[in-house]
Amino acid sequence: MMDRRKLIGAVAAFTATHAVRAQVPGRIYRIGYLGATSPQYDTPAESAIWNGFVSRLRELGFSEGGNTVIERRFADGSNERYIDFAAEMVKLNIDVVVANNVAGVRAAMSASRTMPIVTTTGDPVQAGFAASLAHPGGQVTGLSNLGTDLIPKQIELLKVALPAASRIAIARCPGCLLKAGVSAAEVNALTVGLEEAARTLGVKLQSLSVNAKDDFDAAAAELRRAPPDALLIGPTQINIALRDEWLALAGELRLPMLSFYSGFGAMLSYGADVVAIFRGAAEYVARILKGAKPGDLPIEQPTKLELVVNLRIAKAMGITLPSALLLRADQVIE
Repeated sequence: MMDRRKLIGAVAAFTATHAVRAQVPGRIYRIGYLGATSPQYDTPAESAIWNGFVSRLRELGFSEGGNTVIERRFADGSNERYIDFAAEMVKLNIDVVVANNVAGVRAAMSASRTMPIVTTTGDPVQAGFAASLAHPGGQVTGLSNLGTDLIPKQIELLKVALPAASRIAIARCPGCLLKAGVSAAEVNALTVGLEEAARTLGVKLQSLSVNAKDDFDAAAAELRRAPPDALLIGPTQINIALRDEWLALAGELRLPMLSFYSGFGAMLSYGADVVAIFRGAAEYVARILKGAKPGDLPIEQPTKLELVVNLRIAKAMGITLPSALLLRADQVIE
C-alpha cells in the first residue's frame, strides 16, 4: 500500500500536470491581489511569502509576465482603500481576487457578488464569508490562518518566556471586525474570552484598540505611561503597516514582543506557516482559473504552526529565555 506522503506527492504531481494542460492557448489570466503593505516595506521574510505564491502559480502553469497578469494593490493601513481597489478589480475584469485580510474580502464581495475570492484570513465562517469550512457555498474560499484563535496560545507562550509577567498588552482592531459584519456582542465575547484565558495563566490582559494607523500614538502613549511586561501584536493589516513603529517602541521601552508571523521582526512569533499558506492560495487560484467554483472548494486550515524565537533581540534586552521555550521552538535565531 502506498504510504500517505507518497500518495500526497502523487496527487500533487497529477494536479500540477493537469493544471498545465488546462491552459487555454493565447488567453491572459488576470489575478487581483489585495495586500496589506506596499513593496517598500518588504523584508526577506515577506519577499519569501510573495515568491512562494508566484512560484507556485508558475509551477501550476500560470506565469506572471507570460500568460498571467497580477494586479497588486496595497492599503498600507487604511482599510477604506480596499473599497476603491475592489471596484478597480471589477473594471479590470479580474478572474479571481486574493485578499489576505477581512477588509479586503468584504470590499471585494461588495464590489461584485460573482467575482471569485481566495482568502487567507482568520475565520471566514465567523466573518460571514462562507457557510462552512467544508462547504463555503458562495464566492469565497481559500485558507484560514486561524488569526485570533491563536491568541490564547500566544499569551501562554509569552508567559512561558517571561514567567514573572503579570500584565500583557495586546494591540487589536475590534473596529475591523465590526466593519466586517461581526456583531458587537461577538466582538465583546471575544474580548472577554481572551481576558479569561489570560487570567487562568495569572496574567492581566491590557487591550489597545488600534483601528487605524492614527491610533498608534495614543496606544504608544498608554504603554509609555505604564509599560506592561510584554506586548502581543494582533493579526491585523494595520499592525503590519505599523511594523516599524511597533518595533521602535518595543526597543525604546525594552518591551518583549510577540507577533503572529516571523517576518514582523519581534522577539517571538507564533502562527501559521505563511509561505505554505500563500503557496496554498496559489493552488486555489489555479483551480478556479481552470473552472472550479469557489463555493465547491473546502476552506483549509493550517497543518503547521511555527514558534520562532529571536535570541538576538532577547539578549539585547537582557532577557534570558527559559530552555523549555527554546526546546519548543521550530526556529531559534541567534
